[in-house]
Amino acid sequence: MTRNLVMCLLSLCLLGQAVFAEVVWTDASALVIGGKGWREGIGTYRRLPDAAEGKVPPAVWSLAAHSAGLFIDFQTDSPRIELRWTLTSANLAMPHMPATGVSGIDLYRKDETGRWFYVANARPQAKQNAASIDTANASAQMRPYRIYLPLYNGVESMEIGITPDSRFEQAPEPASKPVVYYGTSIAQGACASRPGMAFTAILHRRLDRPIVNLGFSGSGKMEPEMADLLAQIDPSVFVIDCLWNLSGSDSQTIEQRVDNLARTLRKAHPQTPIVFVEQSHFKGPFPMRTSLAQQKALDALVKEGLANLHAIPGDDLLGRDGDGTVDGCHPNDLGMKTHADALLPILESLLK
Repeated sequence: MTRNLVMCLLSLCLLGQAVFAEVVWTDASALVIGGKGWREGIGTYRRLPDAAEGKVPPAVWSLAAHSAGLFIDFQTDSPRIELRWTLTSANLAMPHMPATGVSGIDLYRKDETGRWFYVANARPQAKQNAASIDTANASAQMRPYRIYLPLYNGVESMEIGITPDSRFEQAPEPASKPVVYYGTSIAQGACASRPGMAFTAILHRRLDRPIVNLGFSGSGKMEPEMADLLAQIDPSVFVIDCLWNLSGSDSQTIEQRVDNLARTLRKAHPQTPIVFVEQSHFKGPFPMRTSLAQQKALDALVKEGLANLHAIPGDDLLGRDGDGTVDGCHPNDLGMKTHADALLPILESLLK
């Protein structure tokens, strides 16, 4: 190795250290991680409390380590935001879902009108990752930002960096109760191209209200253990969207699961709206067998006197031409927006 090459490499190394020294880091674990249904006894980047281990099916507990729907709100006037994050798995992508959605991080900013706008996606390269994002904040004013965490991977650690002459503040926690969305891989975020495009995240921004994402890939089956866990949360609305994962079950099993879940939630929360979503599809006919079984159970409960139970048709969740899916089931970004468009007016009316 020549002397000039050694000097060049040394200079690059020192330059990298200088840039690194110009960043003030905040460990995200010291901040409020939004999108959780529980505040106590739960891991920093987990979606179910520690007490659920051994009670819920093993697949559900494993998927609870995925950070789908978790977010961090903060304010800064920094012209640059640095991110460092370590994932729990080196499996960055899936055959039908890109790494930007599975393991990436989205950054959004709220403008003066109160609308959220996408800034950038921090793209994963390995288990340990780093990204530098130009905020284009030329006015150097304090701006609200939001980070959405990976949909199909877990976060082991994360830091947020700003320039040393900038300010950083944790945003105030929202005063409104969250919407709890319990469902399947679709609710978890498959197959959005990035975390902010999951329909629960779209609803989060449009409703200006936290969404607790309890979507579990292949494992949203309305088990009694999950019903008991959901009843511990105090939301503004419960949304139950599990029929894709019960499509292999007989109609009687579906009716029993719906009946038990509705009764468990209603006992704990006498007035909270409970919304059941029909099975989505783009081919029809509607309603599907699973949806008919679900509706039969709901009709019986309403006849018995349980109030504030609602159903959302599955007809318009994916559109009718198939372009909203990657495989006929899981939405792409277009399908995620179509989901949000169909759900939004019903949720808005209930929240009012």
